[in-house]
Amino acid sequence: MSDAREVLQGGGYGGPSQREDGENYLRGEKSLRLSLGRSHSQAADTLDIIDATADVQSETSRMPVNAGIARLRVLSRAGSISMPVELSVQTSTGLHRGVHMSRLVKAANGHRSGTMEQWLRWICGEVNRTQPGSSVTATFELPFDDQFAKITMRATQRGAVTHRYVVEGMTACPCSKKMIGIGHMQRAQLTVVLKSEKALDSMSVVGRISECFSASPTEYMKRLEEAKKILEAQANPRFAEDLVRECVSRFPNALFVSSRCYESIHAHDAIATWSARPGWMPVL
Repeated sequence: MSDAREVLQGGGYGGPSQREDGENYLRGEKSLRLSLGRSHSQAADTLDIIDATADVQSETSRMPVNAGIARLRVLSRAGSISMPVELSVQTSTGLHRGVHMSRLVKAANGHRSGTMEQWLRWICGEVNRTQPGSSVTATFELPFDDQFAKITMRATQRGAVTHRYVVEGMTACPCSKKMIGIGHMQRAQLTVVLKSEKALDSMSVVGRISECFSASPTEYMKRLEEAKKILEAQANPRFAEDLVRECVSRFPNALFVSSRCYESIHAHDAIATWSARPGWMPVL
């Protein structure tokens, strides 16, 4: 700033072009000060025109719909362990125009003690205080061994909680095994939908699902361990259909079971499904 004034007064740098630069600098500084002054003034004026009593969501509507928030990521804590959970919270508008979504976010970021199922029910209870009819869906990844299982839970304030488990494994083909003594191998996936009034031991559930595969994948293996893993799968060849049957036998109260094998010698996948109610598919 002092340099610019010296230029204008003929000192310091002194040339015509430098004098012009100094004038531009001072004009720019003056313009910035005026702009900042207007911004502060506009902010103060804005506070005077805000109608804090406006509640558009509470306007009447002729038809209730379910609405809410999705893909809200929060941290769930279990002891000293924290893991990200993605939440979807919905409730009925009743005969109002909209849902107060900030209340849903506040509930989702509240109390987190107890089991996952208890936490989801608590969220619904908080929402139902002012906006009854809520449900909440939580999706997260559960670490087990050196793998991760994808788990989704859907709950209301009372009643059974619906659980969906997606677990990765591997299979060896029984057909090629029978024909040439070696079954081609591929990764596979099992999806199991359960419903329970009580909290489930998810680690136990994932372990039982893993037993249905020819073998379970492992990330770190030396050559000898890889060879043993192949032999383990070859000794227990299974079709996609076999995976479903094995799973249903372990979870006779399941609502739905499906398998998908990512075929290694085909460009397509092999799939199989079973439902406690023929034709029913889960919406989780």
